[in-house]
Amino acid sequence: MYRRIPKRMLMVAALFTILISLFVWHGSLSPDPESNIYPGERELIRDHHGYIGEKVEVGGRVISESPLTIEVKYGGETMELFVTGTDAKVREGDRLTVFGTLQEDNIVTASKVVVQPFLNIVYMYLVSIVAALWVLSRILTQWRWNHRDKALEPRERPGNLRESISRFFAGGEHG
Repeated sequence: MYRRIPKRMLMVAALFTILISLFVWHGSLSPDPESNIYPGERELIRDHHGYIGEKVEVGGRVISESPLTIEVKYGGETMELFVTGTDAKVREGDRLTVFGTLQEDNIVTASKVVVQPFLNIVYMYLVSIVAALWVLSRILTQWRWNHRDKALEPRERPGNLRESISRFFAGGEHG
């Protein structure tokens, strides 16, 4: 049993390394309109004038409704872009993703916009937190750590949450 644990750990580490490498590789891709990869926040903030007249895809928080203005961020830098060519109903604080053509004076003429209302973002995070807590409580009450085999295993009888948490922090043999 113990001979398989290092092999499993090595396999998990290898898969995790591949996953991280793919994240880094994807983040290093350059804009390529032929592959539907358009300049975004990073490119516009670094070299705004180099993309004038080109198709761009940017997203940011709405900071003004008239004229429609979004705040685009990348790293610690920000930029304000004015969006024209859309009649989308937005409010300050909403998140707006714009696909369009970059013009002079930080203007983006929109071909397509996607509005994500602020309350949808709040709802998404609240539901995610509740779901994560529910899953954690299910794990703590229905599973136990077997120190001898170094593995999680189902409990014979599900416990209550308080008992499970106290056993978990006490590091008991059965919990």
